[in-house]
Amino acid sequence: MTTMFKWRSNPNVLARLVDGNDIKTWTARQVVLKPNEACAFIVDGRIGDIVSEKVVRNIGGGLSRHIADMMGATATDRRMLFAMTGPVDILVPFEASLADGSSVLGYTNLRLQLRKDDIPKLLNVFANHAPLLDKDALVKLVKTELITRIVVPTMAGCASQEQLRSAAFQEHLEMHTEVEMRQTLSSIGFTFLRAFISTNKTDQEKLSKLRNDLAFATQTEGANSEAVMERIAIREATTLRRIECEINVKQAKARGEVTVQAESELLQLRKQEAVWEAELKRDQGQADLRMQESSHQTTKAMDLFEQVQARKRDRIQQQQDFQDKRMDTQNELQMKMMEMAAQNGALTPEVMQEFLRQQTAQKAIDGESQGSTPASPPPMAPPANQCQSCNAVMMPDWKACPHCGWTR
Repeated sequence: MTTMFKWRSNPNVLARLVDGNDIKTWTARQVVLKPNEACAFIVDGRIGDIVSEKVVRNIGGGLSRHIADMMGATATDRRMLFAMTGPVDILVPFEASLADGSSVLGYTNLRLQLRKDDIPKLLNVFANHAPLLDKDALVKLVKTELITRIVVPTMAGCASQEQLRSAAFQEHLEMHTEVEMRQTLSSIGFTFLRAFISTNKTDQEKLSKLRNDLAFATQTEGANSEAVMERIAIREATTLRRIECEINVKQAKARGEVTVQAESELLQLRKQEAVWEAELKRDQGQADLRMQESSHQTTKAMDLFEQVQARKRDRIQQQQDFQDKRMDTQNELQMKMMEMAAQNGALTPEVMQEFLRQQTAQKAIDGESQGSTPASPPPMAPPANQCQSCNAVMMPDWKACPHCGWTR
């Protein structure tokens, strides 16, 4: 009785070195090799047959092999090297700079193939690595050399993002990769098939996209403005026509010459005017919402400025009150000193002259202190987007107030 042996349970696995002596089961094991799988037998250090597309029986385990091992009738070292022979793609991440200094992030896609006759070369990999080779391990083997010798020099010679996206650049990269990586890939048994890069958007491309978006937004806003102006002109013409029809109807009624056609035209114009009036109210409501937001910010700024000015006036008033109290106290003290000098007979002309000199100097100092007080700034002018007639908020590009008709 035999059981199946699976050497590959993960799609990322590319090759695996299996020691036949490690397969110790009571039942013999066998493996089915698919068309894109191959197996090389290594017996006592020598490379034997390389088979594919067949069922390999008795690769390990079983009572008979166990007895033969005990009797020394089998090989001492039996190894099997399984590998995938179909094309495989690996992605090598990189980060490089173009000639203009812009940074580029992306992946280099390498398409490789392990041919049947080159499978024994994988022993060069397994000599210094684990007996399992998957895509991640293969990327680690070639990443440093690929980036250093191919990606970085090629990117340094690319002048702009237009050249980076061109087919000629991809072709040059592929040829350069094939020449530089042929020896390294051949030493581990892989054959080069194809190479190309896929990169993220560069800084210059992001800037160009932002400029295009801004230009498109500007054109859209301009088209919307033109459409609004056209609707306003149509409503204006309709209103004038309605007024003219009403005048004609009134004159006809006065003469007794009212016709059914004039009344029907007037009715249609009133219906159309009602529709446009509803659209005008909707547009006016949206404009009022935007103006309220702008007015709220302006009012908030003016309130904050008024609070600062009020605190400044309080501080100046407190300084003035303190100055007045100090001057009154000083004058009272000087008067008492003069009275004491008069009572003691020491009030001489020299004392009076010194008293007047000190008082004059103190007043000069107080005058300079009062003059150095910063003047309050002039009141703020009304905002430029506010009507000077009814104080309603206006959009910056409006030429007339929609509420009272005031023009700039």
